[in-house]
Amino acid sequence: MAVIPRGVLIAALAVAAPAAAYNPVAGDFSKANPLDVRIVAYNTEQNFIATPSKDVFFNRILTAIQPDIICFEEIPSSVTTTQFASRMNAIMPIGGSGWQIHFGLVGGTRNVLASRYSLTLRRTDTVPISSTRGVTIALADLPNANYSVDVYLLGVHLKCCGNPGGSEDQSRQRSADAISNWLGDARGVLRPSGNWIILPAGTPMIVLGDCNLVGGPQPGNTLVTGNIIDEATFGADVKGDWDVSDMLNLNPLDPFTGNNFTWQGSGSFPPSALDRMFITDSAFNVANSFVLNTATMTPAALAAAGLLAGDTSPSNSSDHLPIAMDLRLTNPCAADSDGDGTPDCTDGCPVDAMRVTPGVCGCGVSEALHGTGDMNGDGRIDGRDIPQFVAELLVSTAPSAPACRADLDESGLINAADAALFTTMLLGN
Repeated sequence: MAVIPRGVLIAALAVAAPAAAYNPVAGDFSKANPLDVRIVAYNTEQNFIATPSKDVFFNRILTAIQPDIICFEEIPSSVTTTQFASRMNAIMPIGGSGWQIHFGLVGGTRNVLASRYSLTLRRTDTVPISSTRGVTIALADLPNANYSVDVYLLGVHLKCCGNPGGSEDQSRQRSADAISNWLGDARGVLRPSGNWIILPAGTPMIVLGDCNLVGGPQPGNTLVTGNIIDEATFGADVKGDWDVSDMLNLNPLDPFTGNNFTWQGSGSFPPSALDRMFITDSAFNVANSFVLNTATMTPAALAAAGLLAGDTSPSNSSDHLPIAMDLRLTNPCAADSDGDGTPDCTDGCPVDAMRVTPGVCGCGVSEALHGTGDMNGDGRIDGRDIPQFVAELLVSTAPSAPACRADLDESGLINAADAALFTTMLLGN
């Protein structure tokens, strides 16, 4: 067989490989996998739609992020559902029936859920009721062709300010108690307040928004652990996650600085991580998460993302920064279903990156061949493996049997990283 020059091989694989996605330092905020579901929380300081002079800044921000679902906070009560839907469809047109909008309770301002997917099971608060602005709740009905589960959203804007133990902190604690009780109810746990909502097992649940956790630590602790303080009203302690464990307090970071603050501070108070996402991490993986702060981005990254340095500044858009996460959905079952001690390609229903697509389990190829670079199964890695590898590289970023042979880094994607590994394997044999 003719020897393939290294330069020719690398050039061929580079041409064949799809462009790498999600590289925020380079200004690419696109999702790493098109099937990831991007969820954003954004306190817009009463400026979105209500302040036309700031439209251009919000337009660029949302266009760069390209969210699938957004929880907005501080939307003025004067803004109508029609106005909101029209604005979302103008910024990011999606066709069909367009963006779906769910308004929360008015509490000076209100929360709004905006989704590319239908929103069902809508509510504006829990039972028993919470506190400031209620809880804006809906189930995002994801397409059955691609997802085996839907996503349950609990949008919040808890009471701001105050000292530990003060009235503001008490308001935040009531909301945290109410949310914890509701999460338990949604899991099917019998609650003294009644059974108001039962979700299919493993439905991802996400509490997101401006949590204003600036007083004592207990409200935040309750949201994570389910440690309810007012048990007379909300019942006994109850875990929120499906595996009866703590919720995960996701900590999105600015990719340029590593900072986690989302409120940009004032003359009297330093920046703080007021905006949060508490998630049932047993039900899905978080592929990526980030805080968008245009003030920290490089000029090259700004240009690539279509942003300007001042877009997220308090004077132009909001004193809060948007936070985002990409859900990579998996089935809620044992990671090591065949009991061999390793969650891998041979499991009937793995919850790691080696699933074929969300809701479809197993790679359809033996563990002995997976990840070796032996694409044709002849027991060696040589030029005969190149056509099959390139074919799988071009088909999709989501592996399908026997594509997981080409997913050499076991990331759940077939991309340029796998091409580099494949090149090394070829040249080393």
